[in-house]
Amino acid sequence: MRHWIVLRHAHAEAQSADGADFSRDLSERGRVEAGRAADALAKMLDGRVPRILSSPATRAEATAQIVADRLGDTVGFNARIYDGTPGTLLDVFNATGPTETVLLVGHNPGVEELVALLVEGRSQAHRGMPTSGMAVIDVPEGLVEPGRGQLRAFWAP
Repeated sequence: MRHWIVLRHAHAEAQSADGADFSRDLSERGRVEAGRAADALAKMLDGRVPRILSSPATRAEATAQIVADRLGDTVGFNARIYDGTPGTLLDVFNATGPTETVLLVGHNPGVEELVALLVEGRSQAHRGMPTSGMAVIDVPEGLVEPGRGQLRAFWAP
């Protein structure tokens, strides 16, 4: 059994200096949220360190780095996560090792729809995921199909 963790980036500033969505940074509230999410995840994982994959967008990168610093890991970036559909994000997860615990840091609507796809079998069954919201999903080894995940934990700040 593998553990896939889906984390929505922490609260971000409404606008970046250059006006681009991609470069929006975390707000102070977001930095606190990300730290709380990292602490909650550390307790859930009980010493295991996940492989961390993040969107390269500034707010996701900053969230992932705060988590990585607390867990003692590094962050890998995947551009497909930034505006990934649930299917694209499922492909990113499926490309990881067969027994790995993997944390994906991304954006709505993709992350909340991915959780619904994994657990409910359809992406439109989502119930919302706040900033720094985190879902821990147990998935079988091998290629994961929609609806094959079991929600083990959900955390929100």
